[in-house]
Amino acid sequence: MAAPHPNQVAFKKGVEYLFHSWTALKLAVDGEWGGQDSVEKRDWFIETVVDYFGQHGKSIDTFDLEDILVQIMNDEFSVLLEDHSEQHIAKILEQLYLECTHGKYDLVETLKQDSQKVSGSLGGSKSRKNDDEDDDSSDEDGEDGEAEEGSGESMDVEMGESSSSSAPSRKEKPEPIIDDDGFETVVRKSRRR
Repeated sequence: MAAPHPNQVAFKKGVEYLFHSWTALKLAVDGEWGGQDSVEKRDWFIETVVDYFGQHGKSIDTFDLEDILVQIMNDEFSVLLEDHSEQHIAKILEQLYLECTHGKYDLVETLKQDSQKVSGSLGGSKSRKNDDEDDDSSDEDGEDGEAEEGSGESMDVEMGESSSSSAPSRKEKPEPIIDDDGFETVVRKSRRR
């Protein structure tokens, strides 16, 4: 089998870079909205788009391409593209295809840089996400709830200190009224008019 043409390789790389930086798709893959195989679905999505361009060449219908993008995002990742980003992605795909067929790879490099920026800026949020996951798992470890109650009490103290200095003093709740049988009497609050 012959090696693929450099233009084909560049186009596929450009599509990969574009899809890796497409916010809606990135969120869907990172959040596993398409299930545990979301990464594989994204890779399949890339292959599908590359094959579509391979079959139709320069006679691509923009509306059909947008429909394909919307349909796959909806079917595979349960994402409804309300931001109309499929229109932007379709335009870039068409431009990328035209440039690659003429041997121009400037857009591929731009998409590569954009993809690296997105990956770099979201890299910090991934580490924060892992910290959050660790916090969640530690809450689950304390099944008796003592750790949660202790942390809640310290928060009440902190909030009490900050609210007393910045907010006007609130009326304290009156002591509950207990009748002879040991039941608490419910007292209605007066409504402000």
